[in-house]
Amino acid sequence: MMLVKKNLDVKSILLSLVGFILLWAIVTDAWGYSALLPIRFGSYVYAFISRLIWVAPAFWLIFRYSDSLVYNRKSLFSKPLWNRPFIITLIASLVFVLACMFLNHVGFWLNPVVNIPLETMKIIMVGLVEETVLRGWGYNALLIVTSDQKAVLYSTIFFVLLHWPAYFVRLFRFGTMDVLGLLGQSIAAMIWGILFCWLLKKGKTLWHPIIIHIVYDLCIVLFVG
Repeated sequence: MMLVKKNLDVKSILLSLVGFILLWAIVTDAWGYSALLPIRFGSYVYAFISRLIWVAPAFWLIFRYSDSLVYNRKSLFSKPLWNRPFIITLIASLVFVLACMFLNHVGFWLNPVVNIPLETMKIIMVGLVEETVLRGWGYNALLIVTSDQKAVLYSTIFFVLLHWPAYFVRLFRFGTMDVLGLLGQSIAAMIWGILFCWLLKKGKTLWHPIIIHIVYDLCIVLFVG
C-alpha cells in the first residue's frame, strides 16, 4: 500500500486498495481474535484495534498526497454542511430503516441483545475508517487519474469486496457459507458505495458520507437487527 509519489496512477491506486482488502482479510475478527483478549467486551476492544491498524495507511496516503488529491486533507475533514443531498439522503435512509423495522417486527422494536453505548462507538469507528479508506483515499485518488464514473465504479467494487472476507473466513473455519447474507450485503454495499461517492462530490467533505454511514448502520443494528 506504500506508493511512490511519482507513480500515482490507476494501477498503483488499485493495488493500494487490493492491499487494504487483503489487510482486512487478515485482521477481521471473523478469525476469532477477540476471543484471545482476556478482558471484558473483548470483541469491541478488538473492533477498535483492528480498524485502527487497517485505517492507518489510508491516513498516511491522504496526508502524503494531499496536495495532489481533488479533495485535500483540509477539505476532506472540513465541517459538514447541511446541503440538500445530505439532508435528502439522511431522511431517505431513516425512512428505509423504519420501513424495514415495521416489516420485520410489525411495530417499534429495539434490539435487546446489543450493548448500545459500545455498539454505537464501534459503528462510529466503522463509518469513519471505511469512508476514509474507500472514499477519502480510493475514490478521491482515482479522480486524479481517471473519470468520475470509473472512480465511482472502482471504489464501489472495493467497498463491496471489503464485506466479503468475513464470509469466506467463516467458510474456511466452519464450512458454512451464508450465501443470502453475502448477496444482500453486496447489493447494499454497491448502492451505498455509489451514494457515498455522490455525497462527497456534492459536499466536498468526507463528513457527509461518514455521518450517513454511521446513522444508517447504527439504526439498522438497533431497529432491524
